[in-house]
Amino acid sequence: MAHKGIYMHPALIGKPGHKGGDIRFDRAKNDIGNFLRQCNDTYISTMFDYFRIDSKWPGKWEVRWQIRNGATLTAIHKAEILEAATRNKIVSAFSDCDSENRFVPYIEMHEFEALLFSDANILAEKTEIDVSQIRRIVEEHNNPEEINDDPGKTPAKRLEALKNGYRKVAMGKTVSEAIGIQAIRRQCPHFNNWLTKLEYLKGGAKGEI
Repeated sequence: MAHKGIYMHPALIGKPGHKGGDIRFDRAKNDIGNFLRQCNDTYISTMFDYFRIDSKWPGKWEVRWQIRNGATLTAIHKAEILEAATRNKIVSAFSDCDSENRFVPYIEMHEFEALLFSDANILAEKTEIDVSQIRRIVEEHNNPEEINDDPGKTPAKRLEALKNGYRKVAMGKTVSEAIGIQAIRRQCPHFNNWLTKLEYLKGGAKGEI
């Protein structure tokens, strides 16, 4: 992003020492509001795993209601419902901060580890998992973002089942760097759409994620 004049700064939600995992909207809302108030030329985005947001997250009930009533929702459809509802709540709560233009919500479908399935060969090599097992998972879905949020079948759980001692943080960094951002963008349309939105922010923007 920097070569486009967009400088990003990552921040965890919650109090110092909070490790993530249980993502509650009230906690996120407070932090987003604080960032919006700090500087009027800062844009705020999010990167929360769908699997980790709480049941009261804006749009979560709507997603579940549609599925219960027979709708078949793709990962992008679910994300669009959640992100629109999240944006509406933030804009309503912080309308005096130009939040309509400065807040770009993003929900990772279905969790960060899905992005690692963008290249089966590299993922297999770095994790020392048989590539055929990785490809079998990829072939079950249209793209890595469709690897679902069933508690026993999330991307991370699948990797942990295939590789004893799989370390999420360390391996996530190693594999994603080896695959490269452009390859991930080609395989993960929702992730690519998010980065495209950030790339077209007004020039010289500072951003909090």
